[in-house]
Amino acid sequence: MSKHRLSQAPLPPAKRLHNTRLSSQEHRLITTFDNALYDELILFIFTFLNSRDLCAMQGTNRNCARLARDNQLWKALFVREYGKTRLRGGKGFYGRTDGRSVKPLPSRASVSTSSADDTLDWKWMYRISSNWKSGRCAVENFTDAERVTLVPPPTFPRQHVILAGGFTISSTKPRGSSLLVRDNNGVSRTLLCRSTLATSIAEISAIALDQSPPSLSSSHIIRLAAFLTTGEFSIFEHDHSSVSLATTPKQTYVPSFAHRASPVTCAAYNHPLLVTLSRSFTLMIYDLSNDCITHTQTLTSFTSHPPTSLVLSAMPSASLYKLIMAYAIPVYPVHWSVGATELVISPSGILPRKRTFATSSSESSPQGAFEVSITRSTRAFDVPQGWIDEKNLQVMRDQWGRKVKQVADIQTDGKWVVLAPGDVTDASSPISQESSEGTTSQEAHPQSLPYISPPSHSSSHLQLYRLHVPPISSSSVHTPRLTFVRTLHGPLGSVSALSLADGRCVSLNANGAIWVWDLEGGDGTEVAGPVEGSFAGTNGVSNYGTVAFDERRIVSAGVRGIEERRFDI
Repeated sequence: MSKHRLSQAPLPPAKRLHNTRLSSQEHRLITTFDNALYDELILFIFTFLNSRDLCAMQGTNRNCARLARDNQLWKALFVREYGKTRLRGGKGFYGRTDGRSVKPLPSRASVSTSSADDTLDWKWMYRISSNWKSGRCAVENFTDAERVTLVPPPTFPRQHVILAGGFTISSTKPRGSSLLVRDNNGVSRTLLCRSTLATSIAEISAIALDQSPPSLSSSHIIRLAAFLTTGEFSIFEHDHSSVSLATTPKQTYVPSFAHRASPVTCAAYNHPLLVTLSRSFTLMIYDLSNDCITHTQTLTSFTSHPPTSLVLSAMPSASLYKLIMAYAIPVYPVHWSVGATELVISPSGILPRKRTFATSSSESSPQGAFEVSITRSTRAFDVPQGWIDEKNLQVMRDQWGRKVKQVADIQTDGKWVVLAPGDVTDASSPISQESSEGTTSQEAHPQSLPYISPPSHSSSHLQLYRLHVPPISSSSVHTPRLTFVRTLHGPLGSVSALSLADGRCVSLNANGAIWVWDLEGGDGTEVAGPVEGSFAGTNGVSNYGTVAFDERRIVSAGVRGIEERRFDI
């Protein structure tokens, strides 16, 4: 048998002295960090690094820069730090027509489209979320917005602002009767909200964006409802791909004479269901099916009061909708707290009725029209009946310390509820100082001194509550719970307006300051400082302003006019 011949592969280099010069072939065989380890092993090592270290590794060499930009590596880092697989702050199902969920860097190459996650640039998403956390943003003042003078506001002072994908929709001015739809390129189109009641002065009192999932044929259409102080409202279907600079309403509704005296101040829209709430706290339900506006039900409450917040969403069953309301409730004798109500709205006859709201006897609901089927309410300030033990007594004392004399705003996203007190107190006053036992001077002299909110719950400290809404079962209906979580500290001065969505809260102060909170972690960041010389927020002025946000920006209307702050930079 012949001997086995060796292969043509070069043999390992022979042992050599330390000072021996290596040949070019021997240079190629030297083991380095790049050629000794597989990419998978290097990526595993990189999983132990934070974002700062990963960015530093990109400056080492080309191979480390390639691996440190791995999309799945940044996805794991994003989920580990922010706990979600999406950017937080989204509200509703408004669909973008460009097919992207986030804006990529201009020089960033396109990634694979094999799955929904692969289409996302996770490093860019991490950067956007990091900007939210640190307050880093780019500011733009809309040139078409008139600067607000520092004077007491009119009856309807708010310059209403809502966000719809890449568009900003705002009223023309605090007393305007038209809407401006502004895109990212600065092009504005007008939505004409004309009143048919010639003897009345019409102003915008509320705006509601449709939160229903868009269809493929209507993804480029913005559907919204605009309400006037005369009680009228219009439904718009604005096609932003159209070249027309003005749009007239598709449908217009004029209420009966009895409902014109109290304008709509809050509304929720999930086509074909529209829910409105007036200043007199009258809840009205409309069915917008078949291109026709039908008023189906009117409800009132004598235990709920403004300010309020509405969140309307479709339940797993296509015919059922859930409305979450957060509002102010009175606390004897002259104070306020927060309450919440869940209303299940469905075509008549589907679910058994269980209402705590009073239904107007003059309203009749046709078969199949939307109406409230189940109502469940809860409140943060609840006094137990009869005798209580020491544990419940301590809970009552904690609740008593959180009641306020005024409420600036209340907002909810269906999971969290935030209350902004409207009290204006003097922290240096001996009345507002707490003793070492945790009691105020009011408890020592309850008949000689008026009640002042304790410093831990002043006009600039928000109260955060967790809303627990158990599912509705066929056998029983459990009561929701509203539990106090923490106090959100940070801003100085009275709060003007709140905006809450997806576990993130943005507050606008009367002095122009803007703060952002992560409600799950409790972290707060100042995005904009106060305006020098602005009013501090006296009675009747503290609710001046509007703020709205989505995953990538904040739009506010206040003492600076209308400003946009972008975090995708």
